Parts: sequence; C-alpha cells; structure tokens
Amino acid sequence: MLKPLIFILILITLLSIGINLNLFDETTKVTTIKNHLPKKSPITEKENIPVEPSSKNVELPNIETTQESNLSNELLGLLKIASAHFQKSEDSEAFKLYNEVIKRTENSNDPKILKIFANALFRKATLNNIYPNNDPESAIEDYNRVIKKFKNSDNIELLKLYIEARLKQAKLQSSDELFTTYDELIKRFSKDKEQRFDKEVEELQLSKSFYLMGDNAEEAMEVLDTIIAKYQARGDKKLPQVIGDSILNNIELSIITSNDDEKYVDLANKYLSENKDTAPLLDMLNIIKNAQDLDQHEAIEQWMNKHKDYHFSDWDFSELSEWANKMENPEGQKRIKEYLDIFLKQKYTRPNGNQVVYSEHEVTTPSSGIDNNTYEELPPSEEIEEVPEVYETNEPYIKNDTYETDNLYPNPYEELPKDPNDGVTHTYIDEGNEY
Repeated sequence: MLKPLIFILILITLLSIGINLNLFDETTKVTTIKNHLPKKSPITEKENIPVEPSSKNVELPNIETTQESNLSNELLGLLKIASAHFQKSEDSEAFKLYNEVIKRTENSNDPKILKIFANALFRKATLNNIYPNNDPESAIEDYNRVIKKFKNSDNIELLKLYIEARLKQAKLQSSDELFTTYDELIKRFSKDKEQRFDKEVEELQLSKSFYLMGDNAEEAMEVLDTIIAKYQARGDKKLPQVIGDSILNNIELSIITSNDDEKYVDLANKYLSENKDTAPLLDMLNIIKNAQDLDQHEAIEQWMNKHKDYHFSDWDFSELSEWANKMENPEGQKRIKEYLDIFLKQKYTRPNGNQVVYSEHEVTTPSSGIDNNTYEELPPSEEIEEVPEVYETNEPYIKNDTYETDNLYPNPYEELPKDPNDGVTHTYIDEGNEY
C-alpha cells in the first residue's frame, strides 16, 4: 500500500514543482517586458487617465432663447413688410400686419417682445392719425394700450416707452392735457429712488419749456433756469447740448420779455465759448436787442464780415418774428424786421450763392426736448436688420442742437432704427438696434 501512495505523492510533488516553474517563468517574462518599456516623464495619475466626453462639458443650445430670437426676427420682419405697405399707401394691408404683431406680442413677458408690441402700436397709431384715415381717437386708444401695459412695469426700458406713449397721446389732445402730462411724468419719475430717470426728467423739463415758449415765456425761462442751476451747482465745466440750448434760448426769451439777459450771456461766454455757434448767435441776438432803440447797420456789417459763412442751420427765428409783429414801437419794429430779414436770408443762402425759398415769418413747432436713444445697446451679436420707419408731421423742433450731447430724450429714449413718428424716438431697442 505504501508504494502506490508514495508514487502518488511523488507525482503530485512533481506536478506542483512544474506548475511553480511555469508561473515563475511568466512572472520573469512580464518583469522583463516592463523593464524594457521606454521610460516617460513623471505625470500625475489624473493626467494619465483619458477623460471621456461628458454631457456636462458640452454647452447645448438654449432652445427657449433660440425660439425667442426666431420669434423676434419673424415679428420684425412683419413690421418691415407693413412699412413697405405703408409706403405704397396700402393701409389695409399694413393694418392687418400691425394687428397680427400686436396680437402675438401683447401677452408676452419678454421685454424684447413687448418693445415690438409698443412699436407696432405706435406705428398703427400714426397710420390711424394721418390722411386718409384721420382717426385721432383710434390713435389715442393705440397709445393707451401701451400706457396700460407698461404703467406698473419694473423694467426701465418699458417705463421709458410708457413715458413716450403718454407724450404721444397727449399731443393728440389739448395743450392743457399736454402740460398736465409733462407735470405728472416729471413728478412721478423725479421720485425714483435709484435715480434711473434723471436724464428723462431733465429732458421732459426741457421739452415742456420749449412748448411753453410760445404761450408763456416767463414760465419757460423758469423751467430752464432750474435746469441750468443744477449744472452750475455741480460745477460742471462742460454742458450737454440741451443746456447750451437753454442758455441761448433764455437770452432770446429775455429780449422778448424785456428781462435782463446779462446772466445768460455770461453763462454762454463761460460754458459755450468754444462752440462755433456761440459767437454768431450771441452777436445776432445782441443786434436784435439793441435794434429796439438804435440803428444797427454798422453792427450788421460787422456781423456779415465776421460770420459770413454762418447760416443759422439750427436756429429758429419764429419766436423773434412773432415778437416783432406785436411790437408797439413802429420805428423799432421796422428796424428789427429789416435785420431779421437779413439774418433769414443768410440762413437760407447756401455757399454757392443760391437761396432757399422761405416764409417771411418762419413757422416751426416747438421742440419736444426728447431725442431718440434711451435704451442701452445689446451685444453686436444680437443685432438685426432695421425696420423702416413711419413718419408723421407734428415732429417737435429743437432750436439749437449743435452742442455735444449724449443720446438725449429727444434721444431718452438710444439703437433700433429711429421712429420719426414723434419727437420722442428713444423708443425701441431690440436685438441691438433701435427702430
């Protein structure tokens, strides 16, 4: 029994040794292979592990934003087509497109889309209020829809559209309603705790003063004095364009109302001396003032020699002409009319010697004081094609817009294409453009 058992034990032992030898040989081979691999510079474990693409690292398109952008472009396209119909006097087709845009935008909460809503209503109001429709009541209601929609908004741009709608609507009503609207808007937005509307309030005050000039020069001067005093108190060395307008206009109003213009002349010399318009305008106003009592032919000759290339491109003589017509001093009236006629001819004489036909009593409407630009621009990548504008005839006039300025509220409201529907063209900004 022992022999077979010993034989079996020997066999098992040999098998075990053989197996161990094979394992050792494989280990040796692996070790040998490893020792012959080329050496690499030390790297971190993190760097040695390939990174699989992860959905977290891939920026997927914002479907909602893309849809809003597509909708905005589509709606602006409809407005463009509507403008083309308007230019061809195809009013019914334009109305249909304006109504479609209004319907598709009025329930939106997106400020960009709501700007298009206001744009469509402003254009529709213009179409309602001009020949052959002549329906100011419908235009008033169009503006009222914007007013109701934006009255309680927290969005600064929509509130500026609210201001614009209020002014557009008021201009279709009585002058009393217009001045009431100015007072209400000035009072409300002057109270803004964040002072977001300081520029708009100032331009509303200026706009009001321009409208007052024809009926109440004294009050117009008071409004302008308030604005000028604010800049004096701040010690500003350079004034915005509209403040320069205020100073020069107050010199004119002082002459018309028989008040002392000395303080305004001093302000003009202090703040506006470097402006190319200041000297010829001051000299002209001084001639008109002195002409009430004295002959000014020598001063006129000096003016023509000194400012022969100046043509009053931004000055309105209607207030001075109206004042001259009402003068009770016949001799003074005759002189002033003679000199005004000389300046008017200078205004309408071009460098080539040709003259533009003008009325003896130049007629313009007062300035709204509101310039077109209140909205901040969006990134250039969001810019889109401009939408042609519709025009209306009651555009306010700014007496002198030759001074440097930031987009004023005849610009408060900054770029979609300008909407010449009104003096307040700060209106719409969408996709980086005003329209």
